[in-house]
Amino acid sequence: MAIATTTPAPETGVPLVSQLAADEGHTAAELIEILAHCRAVHASADYRMLQAASLIHDEREEDHLSEIAGVDSGEASSMADLADRTDAARLGCGPRADFGPDGLQRAVAEVGAVLNLPPARAREIITAGADLRHRLPLTGHALAVGRIDLATFLVAVSRTRLCSSETIADVDAHLAQAIFARPPMSRARFTVMVDAIIAQIDSDALLRRRARAAADRKVSVRPDHHAPGQSRLSASLPMESAAEFDARLTVMSDEPHSSDPRTLDQRRADALVALSRGRLHLPCECDDCTTTAEPEQVQPATTTDAPTADEESGPEHAATHTCECHCDTAARPTFHIVVNLSTLLGLDDDPGFLDGNGIIDADTMRSLLAQAEREFIRPEPPTPDATGYRPSKKLQALIRAGELCCTFPGCSAPAWHTDLDHTDPFSTGGRTTRTNLKPLCRFHHRIKTFTAWRDHQDEMGTVFFQSPTGHMFLGNAYTGTDLFTALRSPPSPTDHPARRHLDALRTRQRDAHARLIEHNREAEPPPPF
Repeated sequence: MAIATTTPAPETGVPLVSQLAADEGHTAAELIEILAHCRAVHASADYRMLQAASLIHDEREEDHLSEIAGVDSGEASSMADLADRTDAARLGCGPRADFGPDGLQRAVAEVGAVLNLPPARAREIITAGADLRHRLPLTGHALAVGRIDLATFLVAVSRTRLCSSETIADVDAHLAQAIFARPPMSRARFTVMVDAIIAQIDSDALLRRRARAAADRKVSVRPDHHAPGQSRLSASLPMESAAEFDARLTVMSDEPHSSDPRTLDQRRADALVALSRGRLHLPCECDDCTTTAEPEQVQPATTTDAPTADEESGPEHAATHTCECHCDTAARPTFHIVVNLSTLLGLDDDPGFLDGNGIIDADTMRSLLAQAEREFIRPEPPTPDATGYRPSKKLQALIRAGELCCTFPGCSAPAWHTDLDHTDPFSTGGRTTRTNLKPLCRFHHRIKTFTAWRDHQDEMGTVFFQSPTGHMFLGNAYTGTDLFTALRSPPSPTDHPARRHLDALRTRQRDAHARLIEHNREAEPPPPF
């Protein structure tokens, strides 16, 4: 009897132990290289795991069909037998139901046992393996060589699931090309890039996805088996409905004063409960409100709130203002959509971008924007140095629309929920311009400000980060300017003497080459017919 185990044999475990012992003496810079190597090896192993799971499924399907063929050829022996088979099919009784679990179910049980996975996860692994071999082989190659990891590949599998068989090969080729042409990127940027490629090649897939999202909407509440006394609530909603719901919770959780003892997560949970009770406001629980409030009413108070997401961290940027916990009118939830004006006018059906969610089809986007507040932005030519610290609203919108999320490597925080950070600090002469500002979530903003991380931003908006060990990372390998090319900065003026000189040299070389070709044609006329 053979027992499957993941424990390495003694002869294979000794080198690993030696490596682990050696790691204790490595520097942080050397350990970074070990991390990168382990990531690539892990991705390659995941590729082989997916392939093995798919091959197991192939064999089990063949076994199942062989068993059926040995008992029932599938042919009706008489007209009466044919009628019985037809009636059973109408009732939903499959002709193979009497032969037990099919090949996929058998493979799911086997893969789940080996990998210690529940059936749903084992099925996902088998399906991804089939896609790796047959639908997305080029993208799968990126996983094999460690360019992407398993989670990223599963994103590609799920996003391309509704692509037609006629377009999936083109989608795979374009996606693989985009992966190998760009450095690694965050999950949010990768997801938008996949959806943008799908929208370009198979736009109907976005419509099919919208219909599927509407059909699969659901909410479930069940006990949390890992946290006694708690329950777990989950929901699957179309992204526009989810964005509206999330914005409503955000508005309600921001209503209490800054001295409210609850965390943001706790306030959002309480806001959800308040919504279930038909309330649109979240009562404040700070000492002043709880001691002076009458039943069902809290008196307004004046407090000093923390910096908003548009301000950089620091005590000098805190704002003092009057806040009322309970307004007569509920605050309006807000979410942000970026769209081409041509699409809004109905001249084309290019997709838009819903902040924090991703690509959204043109029809859904137009319906959401029907009653929305609109702000028209366009890239401006380079301007003189700005003297103020806080960017204008137009500049803030332009910078966030030009990105998709936080620009720190690997981060997916939504662009409209981030700080706008000066790459060259304002205190040391940094300008408040598009080429010196970028979105950073509060966590990474503090990491950049108070640690040895360094960053650089070029004129094209590319943002590089240098770690304390000296390693360089590109933070925004795919941006909003790739999705909306009209947001790209206008080219620099061409009237500089240096550029005029180089342009003149290229023109002379091109003209000389054209004259040489013409001379050769005249010297060697075509043969007579």
